[in-house]
Amino acid sequence: MATKKTRFEGTFHGGLAGKCFMARFRMSEMSEQAKYERFMREAILEALKGDVSKTSPNPLVGSVIVESGVVVARGFFESDGGPHAERKALADLGRTPLPGAALYVTLEPCSTHGRTGACSEAIVKAGILEVVVGTLDPTPAHRGAGLHTLREAGVSVVADVLVAECEAINPGFAGRET
Repeated sequence: MATKKTRFEGTFHGGLAGKCFMARFRMSEMSEQAKYERFMREAILEALKGDVSKTSPNPLVGSVIVESGVVVARGFFESDGGPHAERKALADLGRTPLPGAALYVTLEPCSTHGRTGACSEAIVKAGILEVVVGTLDPTPAHRGAGLHTLREAGVSVVADVLVAECEAINPGFAGRET
């Protein structure tokens, strides 16, 4: 494989490894807000893979895990009673997240122990130390509780990223008491 010179310091080999390097390099130059929005859009695309006829009465939710500026795992909520998007992304990762990994999710991680267990606790247990949330849970009894659990465990939380876009995934969803 030929070695390519770049306008940046050093060299790298072409192919996928070079593209990942370039993606990470560009990410370091992006503002934090632009980074949050870029990966939240990836989570939104995951959410849109769901089918509301299968998830109802629950909302469509998408999640991605990002390490070193690269999406390494994805998940979306597929069916009522099934694993939530965050748990599917963690399962897709299939290993302990690298230090600095961030989980992006379109809707606040749940804090209740219904059929699937609290996603906020699963995130903490997995070792994720940064969570970026699109919109808060609209259910009055649950709103903010997942974020509180994460923050109490020392997880850095960024909320309200692309709120309008994340709310538009589930028009009319006003929450669900469990």
